[in-house]
Amino acid sequence: MPITAKKNDGVLVLRHTDAQLILDAGRGGAIREFSCARRHVLRPTPLTATFDPMEMACFPMVPYVNRIAAGRFQFGGRQVQLTRNWIQDPHPLHGQGWYGRWTVVQASASTARLQFEGGGNAWPWRYRAEQRFAVEPNGLAIELSVENLGAEPMPAMLGLHPYFINASHTRLQAQLPRVWRTDRAALPLEEIATPVDWGFATARPLTAVPLDHCFAGWDGAATLYSPEHTIQLQASNCNFLHVYVPEGRDFFCLEPQSAAAGALGRGGAEVMIVPPGELRGIRLRMTVGAA
Repeated sequence: MPITAKKNDGVLVLRHTDAQLILDAGRGGAIREFSCARRHVLRPTPLTATFDPMEMACFPMVPYVNRIAAGRFQFGGRQVQLTRNWIQDPHPLHGQGWYGRWTVVQASASTARLQFEGGGNAWPWRYRAEQRFAVEPNGLAIELSVENLGAEPMPAMLGLHPYFINASHTRLQAQLPRVWRTDRAALPLEEIATPVDWGFATARPLTAVPLDHCFAGWDGAATLYSPEHTIQLQASNCNFLHVYVPEGRDFFCLEPQSAAAGALGRGGAEVMIVPPGELRGIRLRMTVGAA
């Protein structure tokens, strides 16, 4: 059953023709549900869900993405030590926004704008993150940005973490020329040419190989083919796509990112440098068509 919007609880229901989006500003600025023609495009959030962002349909990753090994990195001569933020992982991951309470600053029948202010703590730089959502007749557009509110340049990594359904019956087509090998803790080791049996240049089943890896050199385009529909993804300012296909589960994640996993810890050149008073952003459009 769709969730009904309630006054002051941060839940918004946006619609355009037969597309519907349910947002939860109070729980990480997350998407609870996105459907087209009464078919789920993203894995819907259970009605019994708690505050755990991993139960949501999609959440924002800001001001960094993926894991930061032991929570330590250096930037601008400063040694930063982040705190653990998820009980199931010893390494801080996915930033601060996914656990924050966002504010609805604008909403209409089919659009919304949410904001979150963070930093000035374990993450030393103060910032304002913003998400813009626009429900379209056959899809959804999302913009995620971060503005530096401090007096010094700030590093940033941005990403979106959508959960899709029906992994066992879905094929992926995307140009993913390179990939980061990982250790047993899912921390990146080295970037290599994508092995043939990990590639999706030609559409192939997602479950062909278990993956929890960040692919590099992505052109921002991907297509999902399932018995229910076709989903075209088009991302801007995201040259990296993290693909998560866990064994024995019927969901999967395709996470557009502005930087590769672990980029902060190794001084990766792809890390965004945001000058004081400026902002940087990414964009994702999902277009849903016939199967």
